[in-house]
Amino acid sequence: MRKLRWATQFLALVLVNIGFLQVLKLGIPCPFFYCYGCPAAAFACPIGTFQHYAALQQFPFYALGVVGLFGLALGRFWCGWGCPFGTVQDLVMLVRRRGDAFRLRRVPWLKFLVLAVIILLAWIAVDTLFCKVCPAGSLFAAIPHRFVSSELRFGTFFYVHLATLAVVLAAFFLVGRFWCRYLCPLGAIFGAFNPVSILKVKVDFSKCQRCEDCLKVCPAGIEKLEEIENCTDCTRCGKCIESCDNDAVRISASFRD
Repeated sequence: MRKLRWATQFLALVLVNIGFLQVLKLGIPCPFFYCYGCPAAAFACPIGTFQHYAALQQFPFYALGVVGLFGLALGRFWCGWGCPFGTVQDLVMLVRRRGDAFRLRRVPWLKFLVLAVIILLAWIAVDTLFCKVCPAGSLFAAIPHRFVSSELRFGTFFYVHLATLAVVLAAFFLVGRFWCRYLCPLGAIFGAFNPVSILKVKVDFSKCQRCEDCLKVCPAGIEKLEEIENCTDCTRCGKCIESCDNDAVRISASFRD
């Protein structure tokens, strides 16, 4: 499963960057936390799109519908198996090769607060303010543009982006999937769909020995077995399945037993 997850993450990175030709820039909101400012980006960033509509004081019917369909289908599976920014966090943890330096408690509501603040600021300022400090924008847009757009200058916001990226990379090194756990606004949206999404991670308590090995390896920091199926933090990454010797944890469609 680990190799399959790396393969899908690599494929997702390729797919969101097929916009190297203008005709391939589709503009459809993607199910990942990715910046549409990337020179080769083919899809729109959902959070950037929602900010844009908030600044225009219009309701994002189309964008919300597309993201809603993604959420209903797979919930936060997109975060664990496709998100390029999530992949960066996994790579940082791969370099570390050990557990979290700090064991922080879950704060499930924090991501939703971040999302609300982002949208509110866009509405008040009539501008996509979060895009100017977004760490995904730093890595996938601001830095690549330095190489492909030589006419652009190193302005204030470029250095702000570098500072933001440095801070979150340090956080990733200390706490695995820190952005996904505590701050990701798109993770908040997809997390809200986890209880109703078709795809779920389920625990068969008739097989479960309560060893909690699955919780020990959970990059989302889930603390109770009963929370796994409907938790808004679960990214469906499958590490709990890999760790279970009793075959008690599985990924399953909700309309199947």
